Amino acid sequence: MASASPVPSDLTARERILQTALELYAQFGEDRVSMRRVSGEVGVTIGLIQHHFGTKDGLRRAVDGVVVDHVVAALATADHSGSPAQVIAARDAAVRQMLERNPVIVQYLNRALLEPDGRGAPLLEALVELTTRVVEGLRTEGLASTRTSDKVQVVRTLMGQVGELFLDPVVAAIWGQIDGDPDRRPTIRITVEGA
Repeated sequence: MASASPVPSDLTARERILQTALELYAQFGEDRVSMRRVSGEVGVTIGLIQHHFGTKDGLRRAVDGVVVDHVVAALATADHSGSPAQVIAARDAAVRQMLERNPVIVQYLNRALLEPDGRGAPLLEALVELTTRVVEGLRTEGLASTRTSDKVQVVRTLMGQVGELFLDPVVAAIWGQIDGDPDRRPTIRITVEGA
């Protein structure tokens, strides 16, 4: 499985626990991964995981934090010069590129946000909160329209950054059934309408 970032041997035990939990949760879902399994994969005791994160829920919240940190870091790399449309496009592109480089994060987001058990609610809340702050900042700086509702802009931003990646496997599967040539596969563009 491709990891969210390289796992050099000099990572702290806490970082290795988080990286391993992210990878296991992405592959199997949090409900099918015990703290014992994480400890075994990392080569640490369950007690060390409990020391750093308390409970399994604490570990999941910390993994959610890793995902949000990746989004924040991606946004920081975006070019902030140019027209408002160029700045917004650069920010969306930076997040999409980070996700493309980190398929384990996309897989984790898919499981956390799209599975019906509701466990992804804290991650979704954190992403909405981050995106709301970003949209408010862009509006204050004159880089985002104030003619459209800020709530609609939050939805547009999140769908522009992650929606297409969520749907891409579905399009690939459908295309494989009707054509099979990946070079001719159509691309996805999500449009969010609203005032």
